Amino acid sequence: MAILELVTFKLAKGISDEAFLAENEHLNNWVKTQPGFEYRALAQTNDGRWTDTVFWQDMETASAAQQSFGDEPSLQGMMKVIDMDSIKVDHQQIHTMQAPA
Repeated sequence: MAILELVTFKLAKGISDEAFLAENEHLNNWVKTQPGFEYRALAQTNDGRWTDTVFWQDMETASAAQQSFGDEPSLQGMMKVIDMDSIKVDHQQIHTMQAPA
């Protein structure tokens, strides 16, 4: 069953949106190579909190990507620009999806 991964977080103190988005390009490149990856959207609230929304084919591929994230050398910079204590990760089963006709 398809999985929706929601990750919310704040940036580390002193990190600009621009610096984060530049580092985020490494994540964009990495996630596209992960088995089961379908779609990703990154959004920001007015108060500066970020939400990373990722669609996965199933929980197995979502879990595998989450496990390998920390070991990927190209993503080590992400650990420095995100307030690691602020991260919340939630996985939800997708029951329906709609698209424009």
